[in-house]
Amino acid sequence: MLNLRSANPLCTLLVAWAILCAVFCAEAQAEVFRLAGGGTIEGTLLNPDQSPRITYDIQTDAGNMVLGKSAVREVVAFSQQLKLYEQYLPKMQDTVEDHFKMAEWCDKNNLPDKRDYHINEVLRLDPGNLAAHKALGHTNYNGKWMTHDEWYRKRGYVHTPQGWQLPQDVKMTEARAEAEKKQTEWVAKVNTWRRMLRRGGDKGQEAARSIQQITDPYAGKALIKNLSDEDNQAIRMLLVDALSNIKSSESTMTLVKLAVDDPNDSLRDRATIALENRNNDVAVSYLLGKLHSKDNTEINRAALVLGRLKHPASILPLMDALVTTHKFQITPGTQPGRTNASFNSQGGGGMSFGQQKPQIIEKDLQNPAVHAALKQVVDGQVDYQFNEAGWKLWYANRKIPQLIDMRRDD
Repeated sequence: MLNLRSANPLCTLLVAWAILCAVFCAEAQAEVFRLAGGGTIEGTLLNPDQSPRITYDIQTDAGNMVLGKSAVREVVAFSQQLKLYEQYLPKMQDTVEDHFKMAEWCDKNNLPDKRDYHINEVLRLDPGNLAAHKALGHTNYNGKWMTHDEWYRKRGYVHTPQGWQLPQDVKMTEARAEAEKKQTEWVAKVNTWRRMLRRGGDKGQEAARSIQQITDPYAGKALIKNLSDEDNQAIRMLLVDALSNIKSSESTMTLVKLAVDDPNDSLRDRATIALENRNNDVAVSYLLGKLHSKDNTEINRAALVLGRLKHPASILPLMDALVTTHKFQITPGTQPGRTNASFNSQGGGGMSFGQQKPQIIEKDLQNPAVHAALKQVVDGQVDYQFNEAGWKLWYANRKIPQLIDMRRDD
């Protein structure tokens, strides 16, 4: 807050007006009515509670008047403090001292815009005035006084509800918000169509056609969510077909996981067909990782899909997976839970219960689906069965380039 210490007629007048302000604050405030056609009218609104607004009944010094709603562009409260300010303004001198005093009075009487105006007038008269700069929140940046906001604006930032951001960040934020909005709309649509499918009838047929026609990438999340929640295989097939129309990394990953992990053979085949008709580098990368699984079934399922995709990057990994080593737990001797009886040479007897301690063994398994996939990828040019060394020698002589673009789908 500004400090006014000197006592002079101006200061005395300000104090007197402060007392008057306290007296008049309880009185009804006037308003300024800004007209649609230009100009203003000052007066008191006599019907402030009218809702909806139809007319403005206004009491002015010249008498009462009524204006239609469309005639008034804006209504601004005109406080008693502002009236006092307007009365005092013509009497002040254009000096640093008087502007400081007016700024302090405005600060105390809740007129922040007027207060800032007078501080800026001080800087007009005395550009280096430290007290004025501090009052306006200025900081000296490399010899230039400016506010925090001005500093950001000079560097190209824009102010948003989230704070100061670069224009490109604002665009990204807006694009993300728009994407989320569209995705939410698609979730509602697909949820509705799924319910209609479950009820069947003409509405069900209509819903099926609507789902089949989906091509908007923003619908991907809605289809994926409904796939994970649905247990009806016919509806799941329909959702997979719709997802095959959407070319994105997210839809590709969902399809490849279904192609390997889903228990339904037909749905796995449907998902694999969808992968065949798109850029499948992301899917191939996922499948190659599955060839190192501890689960032999998972290895062979991944190989089946790789055989259909025929990606050259899968040739060497398939050779490595022709025979894989897996660990098994076995119990030697008796069957689990069997009771064993034994007798010693003196005729005494004893009973032993349970089973012997389990053992972990390793066993090499040939993977027929891997072998079949390898033949598919090389178009049946050769067949070395499960002879990994033979396959690799042939591959080295052929010098087939191993290329894979690990970037995500667009």
